[in-house]
Amino acid sequence: MPILASVRQAFCGLICSLALLCAFGALAQDLPVTKITGDDVRQALIWTGHYSVMTHADPVTAFHDASRSWQKARGYPLTDALSDEQMTELLADAARQKDAFGWTNLEDKSVGFSIGVPTKLVKFAAARMSNGAMSYDFDGGITYTIRVSYGDLSCSRLKERYRSLLQSFRPFYTARWSGGFAIGVQIGSQINYAQALCRESGAVFAEIGIPQSMVAQQGLLFSAMAESLQVDRQFNPTAVPHPKIEQPTPIANDFHVTSAANETSDAKADGDGRTAAIQREVRSGSDLSVEQVFEKASAAVYMVKAGDRMGSAVAVSTHDLLTNCHVVKDKPSVTLVHGGKEQRADVVSTNDKADRCVLHTTDTLPAWVTVRPYDDIKVGERAITIGTPQGLELTVGEGIVSSKRSHEGSRLVQTTAPISQGSSGGGLFDAQGHLLAITTFYLKVGQNLNFAVAAEDFARSPDTKPVQTSAAP
Repeated sequence: MPILASVRQAFCGLICSLALLCAFGALAQDLPVTKITGDDVRQALIWTGHYSVMTHADPVTAFHDASRSWQKARGYPLTDALSDEQMTELLADAARQKDAFGWTNLEDKSVGFSIGVPTKLVKFAAARMSNGAMSYDFDGGITYTIRVSYGDLSCSRLKERYRSLLQSFRPFYTARWSGGFAIGVQIGSQINYAQALCRESGAVFAEIGIPQSMVAQQGLLFSAMAESLQVDRQFNPTAVPHPKIEQPTPIANDFHVTSAANETSDAKADGDGRTAAIQREVRSGSDLSVEQVFEKASAAVYMVKAGDRMGSAVAVSTHDLLTNCHVVKDKPSVTLVHGGKEQRADVVSTNDKADRCVLHTTDTLPAWVTVRPYDDIKVGERAITIGTPQGLELTVGEGIVSSKRSHEGSRLVQTTAPISQGSSGGGLFDAQGHLLAITTFYLKVGQNLNFAVAAEDFARSPDTKPVQTSAAP
């Protein structure tokens, strides 16, 4: 069995067993870890830079060491297994890293292979014939090369090619199995990792080279590329290539929305991430349909443009809106868009650690919503998201409140209501149109693992008694 395949199988068995044990002893509000596979956890350790495929250590030992390395980096006590909350945090860390590199998938169904690509570092140029092989070329700041060969690099001749490479270089890492091989070598001031996977009809050879000065920041891509390379059983190296790269998430400029004419502001943002304008309202009376909730709350949800970033914000008064700080970044002002109309909003209060930011407009906002107290939110109740996923203004989705959590002093609402990139800063509402939370992040692994910062955490006066009426503002 291939080394990488045996590692994957061992990790999957280990982590899935741990997940099942944790699930049986977990409280009702714990993360449903049975939805997270062992492969998910191992991939997350790769993306956080704590596990490398270039190791000959026993798979269980390597995983144990990588887990403890991550715990140490995050300031946690070292334990034999990651807790449910730590798994959640690890997967979120990994998702942010993948997004930072623009990691996406190149697939050629015609030939029969796929591989991950860091689109923020390289750009696919073309597929062309070169020295009897099909070469998939990339331009960028690192070396990224894929070659599809037939005849001279089938499984029957792979051993010969492997020996030739060992004679030509002095690799610091080597691995060989029946269906492929991998080597790591330093060439001048660059570190290269190459991997070959074969079928009887031919082979795919992938190589990544990173300047030695950048290995500390980008070295995790060696393992990410190795793990992503897949060759189909119906591999056909003589087929006409039709490579397709999944498009990264659209940014604001893709939608041709005019940015604010003036991005400077005299407003001074405080470090609180709160506003005194929030009005609380407890749940009472009958629930509304999704259509009715959308009709009641959507007028208070805005698309936010912050340079080349896009997100959402929710109005909670005639002048104040709530959003996430990772939407506005370091912009002193942003552009609000609703129904094709634009207006400027200043960033007046920020708490980057809690990801809470408050916007303020000089123009009066025509609609706003009340905030549901966190203690009044019930696990299992219906939840509706309204936001701007993928730049699609005022998109609605439905689910339930699946848990209530706390992390580093912030209160979170976990939900099955859909959240995707571009949803950040949008609203999570209850079945009466009250604002429960601001949609913040989701985990790409597992199923429906979506999280939102409690809207009440944005309130500057936490002891204010909530009103009992359910009348719309």
